[in-house]
Amino acid sequence: MGNKLKICPTGDVDFESVEFFDVAVPAGFPSPAEDHLDIDLDLSNYLIQNPSATFCVRVEGHSMVGAGIQSGDVILIDRSLTPNPRSIVLAVIDGEFTVKRVDIVDDKLFLIPENPRLKPMEVAEGSNFQVWGVVTFVIHKV
Repeated sequence: MGNKLKICPTGDVDFESVEFFDVAVPAGFPSPAEDHLDIDLDLSNYLIQNPSATFCVRVEGHSMVGAGIQSGDVILIDRSLTPNPRSIVLAVIDGEFTVKRVDIVDDKLFLIPENPRLKPMEVAEGSNFQVWGVVTFVIHKV
């Protein structure tokens, strides 16, 4: 794993209000644009449900590319959420951070990458394991 994290509280992130066209835009052929703005989009309110429990982490590595998480992306983590089976989480296992899906198979806990080159890892009984929070959003440049 060997992941290094750059953690920043969301209160330190300056999400300015961004103009928002409340119109669906097809990803196929172009359609006429609307002439007016409907509302301002406050990214803090849109991305962060629980400000005191949410923080950002920059991802390093390629284990979650199948889930749309690339190396260099910023992910938002909400510590107040309880992970469900197949949730993507930020976890720490034996002192190392990792971003993976969690799942229980045959009463065994697994950390599952979203990269076909990597194999799921069973969290062995007695491991020092903790879920730090659930990934709620991924921010990356296109």
